Amino acid sequence: MSRQSFSLLKNLRSIASGSKIQTRSVTYMPRPGDGKPRPVTLIPGDGVGPLVTNAVQQVMEAMHAPVYFEPFEVHGDMKSLPEGLLESIKKNKVCLKGGLKTPVGGGVSSLNVNLRKELDLFASLVNCFNLPGLASRHENVDIVVIRENTEGEYAGLEHEVVPGVVESLKVQFLSFC
Repeated sequence: MSRQSFSLLKNLRSIASGSKIQTRSVTYMPRPGDGKPRPVTLIPGDGVGPLVTNAVQQVMEAMHAPVYFEPFEVHGDMKSLPEGLLESIKKNKVCLKGGLKTPVGGGVSSLNVNLRKELDLFASLVNCFNLPGLASRHENVDIVVIRENTEGEYAGLEHEVVPGVVESLKVQFLSFC
């Protein structure tokens, strides 16, 4: 971590402790009952994915978090998910995943879509809020963005109309009484 980051963290801590700024509660998952380290499935991914997941691993190590990682080599250009990956995620119930490259056209299904479908991850939740003492373009932001992941435009029903032009299909089932 750079000196600039440490400086920023010190400033945030001193601002938060020295004023009456309202703070948010922290949501966390308690340790398992016996306190033993918990396994986490790790998919470093493509592009910046390995950098981001490595940074998270370093933070977990620095915090002495009771976790250890079970790494799987998965890349977006693979034809299918590696054997044992889904079993690992289902067993561990926790997975740290970097971004996977999404193939364009050619009728190839994205591994991101395959994972979402196999694990029934039907919604993506992103909580956005301002941090006290950190300047930003917008003030008083506190929203949750919910994106549907497995149907409609994110179902992976796509085809290449002409080279370089990909069309996404949205299938809706209507019932009439």
